[in-house]
Amino acid sequence: MNHLRFFVLAAVMALLVAGCRKDEGPTASQATDEDLIRSQITSGDSLADFINTDHTVIDDGGTMADDVLAKTTVAIKPFSWGRRVENVLTDIKIELLGDTMAIATITKTITGHFIVNASYSDTATHPDTVISKPYTEKHKRKVLFRRTRNAAQVNRYWTPVAVTLVEGGTVPDSLNKFSIASLELTLPLGTDTITDPLATWMKFNRMLHGIPVIHDGDSVRIRLTVNSTDPDTERAVLRSTVRKNAGGMRTRRVIMHLDSSVPDGIQGGYTRVYSQSFRGELGMHMMLGRFNSVVDVFSHGSFYDDSAPFSNRFWELPYMVVYR
Repeated sequence: MNHLRFFVLAAVMALLVAGCRKDEGPTASQATDEDLIRSQITSGDSLADFINTDHTVIDDGGTMADDVLAKTTVAIKPFSWGRRVENVLTDIKIELLGDTMAIATITKTITGHFIVNASYSDTATHPDTVISKPYTEKHKRKVLFRRTRNAAQVNRYWTPVAVTLVEGGTVPDSLNKFSIASLELTLPLGTDTITDPLATWMKFNRMLHGIPVIHDGDSVRIRLTVNSTDPDTERAVLRSTVRKNAGGMRTRRVIMHLDSSVPDGIQGGYTRVYSQSFRGELGMHMMLGRFNSVVDVFSHGSFYDDSAPFSNRFWELPYMVVYR
């Protein structure tokens, strides 16, 4: 049996709701519960590290070079690129499921610019122009909470039980000609495949159904499947978080290898498979780190066409690194 497995929330919720009393509408006690849950999201030890940093993993802050921006004869020749996050609005909606359970849906609206240092000359060896594309993206994640004290007590306390992946992308959705079909991850003790990020729940523990836990230095293999109607191949990037010794964090990004691109036989579409690995990494004297890894997919036109809009989808996976 695999080390990492996922459990389906629907059956659990059906049993819980069946045993709970009918909701009689908002009350003062519910407002108090919601405040406590919001506090856990923003400052709880086990949760805040994931939630407060999930949008920073996709923020390059400016342009960065990579070594596979190939020669092209289309509109622009890119040399370096980056997504710059300029504003983040966070909305938290809480659904109380009777007296004992709750689900928080966290939606972040991100605005900024996608920047490409490029040239209009196919023979250029250095960039001579900057292409800046404004964008708006939304990403969503859910958290399951359980009450850990008696409902009659004034100082109720809620604790996070499980968290989903993040699903994000450019809005409006009509800008995207592709979708992420699945994410396969291979850890030292097993392999699992995710097909629905917001229905995949990971417990806050180190046992079965838990958030992936890897040792410092261990490798995780990612295999990504994309369905597309664009004849031009997308660019897929794998991002992971690295904790520095001083307590800060930085993001490492690497281009994912295109393993295959096969026509799907349906209205000229394609199925494309990408792969790449990342390693768990802790700073000196650290025993535990909570991070997010992102599969970040961009349209061909985002890089190579100055008139094409920014188009992007991403899934974000929580994981923990422990000292070996």
